[in-house]
Amino acid sequence: MPAQTVVQNNTSDLFGPYLTGESPMIIKDLGEEIENGVKLRRVIFHSYNYHEAGDEKNAEIFAAIARPEQEGKYPGLLVLHGGAGYAEIEKAKKWATQGYIVVVLDEPGVAHPDKIPMSHGPWEKYKYGENRFVVKPEVKSSTLFSAVLASVQGLYLLYSQPDIMADKIGITGISWGGYLTTFVSGLANSMVTASFSVFGSGYYDYGSTFQKNLDDMNAKDRRDWLKHLDAGRVSKNIGTPFFIAGAANDNWFYPPAVSQTLMSMKGETNHLYAPNNSHKIELPGGTKGKAAEEPGWLSMERLYFEYHLKGKGNPLPKIVKIETVKMKNGNSKIRFKVTGPVPFESANVCYSPEGKDWPKRVWEIVTATDLKNGWYEAEIPTKDLKRNISCFASISDTRPVTVSSKIVTIK
Repeated sequence: MPAQTVVQNNTSDLFGPYLTGESPMIIKDLGEEIENGVKLRRVIFHSYNYHEAGDEKNAEIFAAIARPEQEGKYPGLLVLHGGAGYAEIEKAKKWATQGYIVVVLDEPGVAHPDKIPMSHGPWEKYKYGENRFVVKPEVKSSTLFSAVLASVQGLYLLYSQPDIMADKIGITGISWGGYLTTFVSGLANSMVTASFSVFGSGYYDYGSTFQKNLDDMNAKDRRDWLKHLDAGRVSKNIGTPFFIAGAANDNWFYPPAVSQTLMSMKGETNHLYAPNNSHKIELPGGTKGKAAEEPGWLSMERLYFEYHLKGKGNPLPKIVKIETVKMKNGNSKIRFKVTGPVPFESANVCYSPEGKDWPKRVWEIVTATDLKNGWYEAEIPTKDLKRNISCFASISDTRPVTVSSKIVTIK
C-alpha cells in the first residue's frame, strides 16, 4: 500500500513526527504456519530509536498477522490486548476464521514485561504498571508512549498487507487496549472504518481510578500528561463509528470518562453500560452466554464489525432520546425512544442515588413498558429519596445486542 499522510500538524505534538502512514520495518521474520484454514505469520518490527547510557538502541515489537488461508481480499482488524496481557494470537486466529486479516502485537507499557520476551525497549527496566504517569525527563519517558506508538505502527502494518481491503479496517481493544483503541483511532482516523472499545476510554481526569495517579503529579506535569498521553485529547479527531462497552461500576473507567470521550467525537457513536458490573458485561450480547468460538471479548463485536466492515447484517439499535418527567405522586417517569431494525427482546431503566463512588453504586433495574411507537417508559420511586438520582435506559434486541442511553440526573 502507498504511504498515506494521516495527521494534521496540530493533532499531536508528541506523536506527529511518527505518523507517517508507512509500515514499520520488519527486522526479523519468525516464519509462517498454516492451521485450520488460517495463515499465521510472526514478526518483530522496529518501533523507534532511543538512547540509554549514551548508546543508541532500537525498540523492537513482536507482532503476529493472521489471515484466511484462502486467497482473496479481506477487511482488517487491529486487536489490542488489555493490561498485563500480550499479543493475543489465539484471538487473531478466531477473527481470521471469520474472514479478516488481523494484526496483534505486544503493547509495551500496557503489557506485562515478563510476558513479552521478544519485545525489547526502555520499558524493560520497569515492573508492570510503573512509569506510566510521568513526563520527566521528557514525555517519551512514560511507557505509554511506547504503547501508543507501537499500536499505531500495528495499524500501519495491517494497512500495508497486500490482500487488505484498505477502506475496511477496524480496531478493537479491551481495558488499556480500549484506551489504545481510542488513541489510535484519534491519531490515524483516516485509516479507520470503525472502532469498538471494551471498557477503555480517554478523559481519565473526568472519572477513573487513574485520577489518583494524576493527583500525585504537580499541576504542570499533570497538564502535560493529559495533553500528550490522555486518549481523550485526540478523540475529537474521530469521525468514524465508535462504540464503547462500559461497565457502570467499572473499577478503572468510570461512566463520566466514557461519556466525555464519546461526546468529544465527531462521528457516529454508541455505547452500553452494564449495571452492577466491573470489567465484565453480563448483558445480552456481552459476556453473558458468549459462545467459545466467538472471536471478540463480547459476542456483539462480531455483529458490529460484520456490519461496518463487511456490509452484512443490520446496524446496532440506538436510544436516540431520554427524558424524565416528575409525576404527581412524587415519583419519576423515564421515557426513551429507540430506533433499530431488529425486534427488541427487553428494555429497562437502571437508577442509583448519587453520592457514592461509581464502582460502589448499587443500580436498581426496572422493566420498561413498550408504548408501541418506538417509545418506552418506566416509573421509578424517587419520592422518598433525598439525593439526586442517576439513571439510564438499556435495550436488547434478539441477535442479541445491547445498547444504552446517556446517563441523566433526576433532581
